[in-house]
Amino acid sequence: MTRILGTVSLIALAAAPALAQDAMELDEITIFANQTLTDLNRSGANVDILGEATLRDAGTTQLADTLAALPGLTVASNGGIGGVTILRMRGLSGPYSPVMVNGIDVTDPSGVQTQFDWANLSLGNVTRVEVVKGAQSAVHGSEAVGGIIDVTTNPKRRNDRSVEVFAEGGSYNTRRGGLSVNVGDDRGALSFGLTSTKTDGFSARVGGTEDDGYEGTQLTLGGEYDVTDTLKLGFDGYWMDSTGDYDASAADETGISDATTRALRVYGTLETGAVTHNFSASHYEIDRSLATSAFTGTYKGERDTIDYKAAWTMGATALTFGGDWTREKSDTLAFGSAGGGTAETTGIFAEANFAPSEALDLTVSLRHDDHDAFGGHNSARAALAWRPTANTTVRALVSSGFRAPSLYELYDPWSGNAALEPEKSRNAELSVEHAYRNGANVKATLFYSEIDNLIQYFDPDGWLGPLPGAYAQRPGTTVSQGVELSGAVPVSDRVSLTGAFTYTDSRDASDNPQLRIPRYDLALGVDAEITNKLNGSITLRHAADFPDEFGTPLTDFTVVNAQMNYAFSDSLTGYLRVENLTDADYQTAAGYNTAGRSWFLGVRASF
Repeated sequence: MTRILGTVSLIALAAAPALAQDAMELDEITIFANQTLTDLNRSGANVDILGEATLRDAGTTQLADTLAALPGLTVASNGGIGGVTILRMRGLSGPYSPVMVNGIDVTDPSGVQTQFDWANLSLGNVTRVEVVKGAQSAVHGSEAVGGIIDVTTNPKRRNDRSVEVFAEGGSYNTRRGGLSVNVGDDRGALSFGLTSTKTDGFSARVGGTEDDGYEGTQLTLGGEYDVTDTLKLGFDGYWMDSTGDYDASAADETGISDATTRALRVYGTLETGAVTHNFSASHYEIDRSLATSAFTGTYKGERDTIDYKAAWTMGATALTFGGDWTREKSDTLAFGSAGGGTAETTGIFAEANFAPSEALDLTVSLRHDDHDAFGGHNSARAALAWRPTANTTVRALVSSGFRAPSLYELYDPWSGNAALEPEKSRNAELSVEHAYRNGANVKATLFYSEIDNLIQYFDPDGWLGPLPGAYAQRPGTTVSQGVELSGAVPVSDRVSLTGAFTYTDSRDASDNPQLRIPRYDLALGVDAEITNKLNGSITLRHAADFPDEFGTPLTDFTVVNAQMNYAFSDSLTGYLRVENLTDADYQTAAGYNTAGRSWFLGVRASF
């Protein structure tokens, strides 16, 4: 397998750069690859960053669909807007990739396997997304076995006073709108964002007879202020409320889902000479309910986090150390049976960044977590970034991690298993990236990860036997490996081509392929500035070779999206977006529909 992937990588680097992503930005900063801010080309971890312009011109409504075009990421949705939506990274499901929104961990402690449901997060006021791939447990804690995703909305901009609004309408009687306000001077800034989505939707289930509508509102608020030249204080708040219809089964289309999320984070930064001290505390809670004609369930999850980090910098060497404390709580009530529990984790960490030469950066990260139920666990990561030439970067990373069972996996009254033990994981990756003089670039990455004693849900007909319909551990090692190819090439001053290809082979210890993960995933795009006022883009995604899902085959599919923007003035833009341009009939989760050809017309204005 390694020999095959290595050959593919060499071919990609030798070929003309026709497959690609965004051009390599040598001055781009990654926030989450290390404990300290790092130039992207000096990071040993693989990072994809989507900026405001890329997100604004994306030809999709949901952020998860935009991210699925990145190499190594796939998405599966149970229906349209509001249907449960999970991102998988390099063959690993949602529980292995924590999601941050404006610095707040928004994964659901009451959810299945403590994962984030992307169903409610549309592009709206999202201005930046950073995706760090590969095991990051030594940097960001136990759950970051597959990577970490950070979403920024309404950034706090200094020396800026602006108001932005957008409104759009389209297929399935969909209406979306948003407002973003920023007020800032040289000492601080205050930002506010509001987005709202309503849609009549379509039937989530294949063969369904009624539409599944959705209504959701999201609010963000943030501020920061330089109290002195060395002390900065700030806060971020997040609120989301949503209601949606869903089909509990092919025979029951009466389901209603409600969810309300509230979160607040306060932070401070104090500079004392060569050492910078960072403090933060956050609270997150979510209340959910599911109701059908035959079932009612309520779920409440809470997370409190306190952390401290100190960074000492001397020339090209940086040493970071600190600790954090997290308490998660879950309460559930389903079919009249109560469940839930609490878990506390205390962690200490240290990281060293040093540059033996101008062309080489090394990072070593260590972390120890003490879980109140499972004791102490160590995680380690070593990363290298080597630049043999000014335009070439070689990255290598090895890491280890663990994931404690979620509160749902342990204590759910119907499927929990209190006898579960933590999973242990190992990860390795190697990549080469090259930028050409004409602005083109190409990147090839080999990745490999393995998880011991993977926790999975098994149905009554599975191998579990004495605990049918419960979570249990698959003895042995689950392996996910593959190759990512990406790049970009400017055809002219006005036209550029982008693309990404991922080959993923993800299998459990019995050599069964992991569900909902295509073996081959291709994304291509064309961006064109047609005139000084008119620009457009068209993207194509082709996913192939899915494993059958409990006997139901998932067929290969190709989806094409397009968008056109017209600038009426410097402050007013109109746009037309068409999703699933060819009206493809496909599924990303067995038995669940996806939208047919859909159009959306909107305007954006800034003041």
